[in-house]
Amino acid sequence: MIVGVPRETAPRETRVALTPEGVRTLSAAGLRVLVQEGAGRGAGFPDEEYSASGAVVVEDRAAVFERAGIVVWVKPPAFELHSMRLRPGTTLLGFQDPLHRRDEIDRLRRRGVESVAFDAVPRDDSTTEFDALSTMSRIAGAVGYAEGRRLLAPARRTRPVRALVLGCGAAGLAAIGAARTFGDERPTAVGNRPAQRTAAVEAGAGEFLPNRDDNAALLDALTTTPPDLVVCTAVHRGSPAPRLLGRAALDLLGSGTVIVDLVAKAGGNCVATVPDRTVTLPNGVVVTHRSNYPAVRPAAASRAYGAAAAAMVLRIAEQRRKSLDAG
Repeated sequence: MIVGVPRETAPRETRVALTPEGVRTLSAAGLRVLVQEGAGRGAGFPDEEYSASGAVVVEDRAAVFERAGIVVWVKPPAFELHSMRLRPGTTLLGFQDPLHRRDEIDRLRRRGVESVAFDAVPRDDSTTEFDALSTMSRIAGAVGYAEGRRLLAPARRTRPVRALVLGCGAAGLAAIGAARTFGDERPTAVGNRPAQRTAAVEAGAGEFLPNRDDNAALLDALTTTPPDLVVCTAVHRGSPAPRLLGRAALDLLGSGTVIVDLVAKAGGNCVATVPDRTVTLPNGVVVTHRSNYPAVRPAAASRAYGAAAAAMVLRIAEQRRKSLDAG
């Protein structure tokens, strides 16, 4: 079986889906790997390292899609996939953005091309090695906090920043931990389950608020202790993000407050979020989003992502072997 790794084409994307270490893992299992020329350059992995690891480096991405039975990417390609010679039975593995690409994924399935989404891998003890979303979320939470902090007016950064973190998953806990590295106040964390309190406090939260459907706890927090920085991370994987910051909540925030919405691709926690843009609202509140915060740390992110990708490729390959043996 051949595994293909195309060069990423999403804007500002510097990660690569498989590192040379991942190539060695797959080669040792008897799989062949094709890597498009320059695929790892942005993450610090030159073509020579891929060749030394056992990969065949090819110039043309069309060759990767035409010859590979499993194509691995980080983000969906910016080009039209239907322009590639995808054979029935091909599997496309990576983040799939299923909420926005559902029609395209369905069209590909009708052609016999399956899409395996890291966005939808369940988060439990049995899927830890395949959980690319959690590893990327941890990086995104820390980077998102730092980038949101940089958008604050200098006067707000002369004292410890007061932050509010919505969501206590991997990204939220990482954002809480990032506050400690900057010497900021212990953030207030908002979760949807009281059981999340322990993890939030252990990560560094000063207070945990279990939010209800009416957002009463969140609105009360915005009224009593207005934050400088709000980091939005609340989403159930594979589902639309809940709108926690509506117009009433935004009206409670002061001019210069920064909102970093990490879940804009799932609809966003903030009603004013515009994907991949930074906007300033009439009341002076700044709302920002980028779709690839982990790309700020491309080498570390690629190693973590590549480990999950290699594990998933081996799982898919084993399932195919069993299916052939059974047939």
